[in-house]
Amino acid sequence: MTQDVKISCRNLWKIFGPDPTGFLAQHANAPSDEALKAEGYVGAVRDVSFDVATGEILIIMGLSGSGKSTLIRCLSRLNDPTSGAVDFEGRDILRLSASELIEVRRHRMGMVFQHFGLLPHRNVLSNVAFPLEVRGMSRRERETRAREMIRLVGLEGREGYFPRELSGGQQQRVGIARSLAVAPEVW
Repeated sequence: MTQDVKISCRNLWKIFGPDPTGFLAQHANAPSDEALKAEGYVGAVRDVSFDVATGEILIIMGLSGSGKSTLIRCLSRLNDPTSGAVDFEGRDILRLSASELIEVRRHRMGMVFQHFGLLPHRNVLSNVAFPLEVRGMSRRERETRAREMIRLVGLEGREGYFPRELSGGQQQRVGIARSLAVAPEVW
């Protein structure tokens, strides 16, 4: 039995430098490490291909600076790839309009940022409820859902704390709770 492919990534490149698209074309979409270095480019994501089926877990591992976060940012188009294709449920995410991309991010994908992206002027409850507020959910509904997620990540009793009053691990759990609050299909 084959599973439906949720995300398909083909020959994805993200190169940083003065003219990454031109550089990639000049090297027939396969620049060597030496060419990247000699011409002052950084190949953050290099010819990455994979599929993730519905219900499957994909783990991206690597050393610090190896491009893991950049790859994830390309999949969600927080960074536009230099070259390649990313399909989300059969749709080319690189061709989505700004409004379509916002809808995918708000309703279909959940993300926890490396530095958590917590809003310093909002307490834990408000940080977790924030994406639900953006969706237009009523205050009562979003706070109920946020409290459930806060309990899930083990921060019950800290709803009124601000990010500066939490440890790094607690801040990370607030970010996880906020991401889970929207019940994303892809996380």
